[in-house]
Amino acid sequence: MASHTGLIFRKSARFDLSLTARIRVAEAHAKAVHLTAASGIRQGWLPVDLVDFSAGGIGLLSGVFVPRRSLIHVEVFGLEGEKAGPSIAGVARTKRVVMTDRRPAYLIGASFEDPPQELQAQLERMLLLLGGEPEGETHHA
Repeated sequence: MASHTGLIFRKSARFDLSLTARIRVAEAHAKAVHLTAASGIRQGWLPVDLVDFSAGGIGLLSGVFVPRRSLIHVEVFGLEGEKAGPSIAGVARTKRVVMTDRRPAYLIGASFEDPPQELQAQLERMLLLLGGEPEGETHHA
């Protein structure tokens, strides 16, 4: 009989990268999570870096703490350049937030829950560009 080790295995290949991105708190959580001008927010958006990508979600590096379970709008630039607009744009839910060092910097793990068809196509395009395989219609952690 096989014993359960308690280990969690990632179902999706993860790609480490560095792309310009930005986030803002979704309207549903705007009262509970309020970012001030001191956070570096510009025109309602907080600049972050996309540091990993998989069919299961994304990793963002931020200088500002964003609470776990928050809904955030995410825009990722870099595939065609910022002037072309975001390569990925959608709403994600923060799943984990870890302080990475004393700067402070925070690694935010987020996933797109039930992405609309347009966002799903953007995610699949990114996976193909990175050399990964789309996972059908599931894009959540």
